Amino acid sequence: MASISMAPDCRRSASRRLVLPRWAAGATALAALLILQGCADTGLMGGGDRDDAYGNYLAARFAGSQHDEKTAAQYFDRTLATDPQNAVILERAFMVALNGGDMDRAVDLAQRLVKVVPDHRMARLVLSLQAIKDGDYKDAQTEIGNAEQGAFVALVGSLTEAWAAAGDGNQELALQKLKAFDDKPAFDLFRSYHKALIFDLLGDAKDAEASYRQAMETSGGTSIRIVQGYASFLDRQGRRDEARAVLDQYATLAPDHPLVKAALKQLASDEKMKPLVGSAAEGVAEALYGLGSALAQDPSNDLASLYLQLAIWMRPDFGVARTLLADTYEQKKRWADAIAAYDAVDKDSPLYDNARIQKALDLDRLDRQDEAVAVLHEAIADDPKAVEPIIALGDIYRGKEKYAEAAAEYTRAIAIVGKPDPTHWSLYYARGICNERLGHWPEAEADLKLALKLSDDHPLVLNYLGYSWIEQGRNLKEALTMIEKAVELRPNDGFIVDSLGWALFRMGEYPKAVEYLERAVELEPGDPTINEHLGDGLWKVGRKIEARFQWSHALDMKPDADRVALIRSKLELGLEAGEAAQHREPGPRGS
Repeated sequence: MASISMAPDCRRSASRRLVLPRWAAGATALAALLILQGCADTGLMGGGDRDDAYGNYLAARFAGSQHDEKTAAQYFDRTLATDPQNAVILERAFMVALNGGDMDRAVDLAQRLVKVVPDHRMARLVLSLQAIKDGDYKDAQTEIGNAEQGAFVALVGSLTEAWAAAGDGNQELALQKLKAFDDKPAFDLFRSYHKALIFDLLGDAKDAEASYRQAMETSGGTSIRIVQGYASFLDRQGRRDEARAVLDQYATLAPDHPLVKAALKQLASDEKMKPLVGSAAEGVAEALYGLGSALAQDPSNDLASLYLQLAIWMRPDFGVARTLLADTYEQKKRWADAIAAYDAVDKDSPLYDNARIQKALDLDRLDRQDEAVAVLHEAIADDPKAVEPIIALGDIYRGKEKYAEAAAEYTRAIAIVGKPDPTHWSLYYARGICNERLGHWPEAEADLKLALKLSDDHPLVLNYLGYSWIEQGRNLKEALTMIEKAVELRPNDGFIVDSLGWALFRMGEYPKAVEYLERAVELEPGDPTINEHLGDGLWKVGRKIEARFQWSHALDMKPDADRVALIRSKLELGLEAGEAAQHREPGPRGS
């Protein structure tokens, strides 16, 4: 069932969507990774002093910063034609190719780069990975051995060497390389997991099971990759019931996880599960994915997408890595790149349906609603009983303020899920919002009350229902208590704090209202509705210069079109006269 992520202001939340699970399962939290750097700053800037070469270099840098890797490559090539051995230009061109997933170009540039910077870490890693792909495992170890020593090589290099040794059938050397993590407790899970995969690959069932058990114990059974690996191992050992128990235990945490559902479905058949890792290339892909997953926990870190690109290069059918790569792009609002990543998820992957839904939501973010709707209709036609694409369709309609269409989709989803349980609260909440906007208050109130019960007083529902009652002048004491509870549960949520301030304003408690509205602006300084609310409150307590400043500030933030004339009228005439001139009663903003 979809989880919910909406701004909780009762007038703004109507345009927010229910967020479906992305299932980009993380490996382990490796905070220490965040200090690693994938490449060295060579500091070499000799040559290339012609104006046109410098202009091409700047154009390449700009294109790279805009994630236009194709254009960047063209300008870097022009620059390198003038200065082919400039280490700085080679490195920047190489990193742009890596980040863009152009691995053929990255390998070529890595080969050129190590000729001028022989111990370049990331270039040596890429050449080592290429050797593993080619089955040249000793060459792979040599490439890493030639890299500049440091934290990067100690972590990434050790993993690469371990898997190269495993590919060469040298279990003793592989384990020796993993000893690099022995004195690093933060990497216990990482070490035990990769030991299990290596033992499994090399046919050492006894040691593989011991390492899988250690990884399961260390992770608490919460890592989907470890669960998949251990379940597969047990099934291939003829212990299908134990494999099913491992998956069932994880299913209690995430019953709708597509990877678990697919694994359980396979266990129900006569076909044995495949090993999670079937080659050294897939093993190092798993390591790179784990690093990318850990780095992705910090959205500001750009190395996550780089390691995920490398993981996908080593294992093109790596659906979970492609999904996580798309998610990292979404965090940076790179919607087109996210769509491309979702498009690359194989149709036979358990993650394909989720990728298709996320693609539709990203198309909608690009204002390509017709395409988004078409994608979701296709998904619904493929599986009419799947609620996720129906919910996503409702979200898109609601975001475009097509509340009747949205309510119809939510109703269809509710009919499919049947008897409501706590996992369904967000569906009733979303439909309640639509019904309230359509003026169908009895239906809206019923939905919101049920959502409140199912969610065990979720602050979003407390806020919306409580505010709606205050707006109608009903159940005022209970409504205010509900909003106050919502603020207590989310004291740093500017939208909910704003709702409490505005509720107090509606009840005529202006000084107290201003206290909360000022706090709301501190929490959400860029929201035009909250700034307008504060202006109204300041006017009522006699702080009229400050009120006009807030209204002016709200106008600068590009409020909804139907608010512009009213705010301008208040700026010119004051609150009461401005409202009267626009034939508007003081009421909820942003609706």
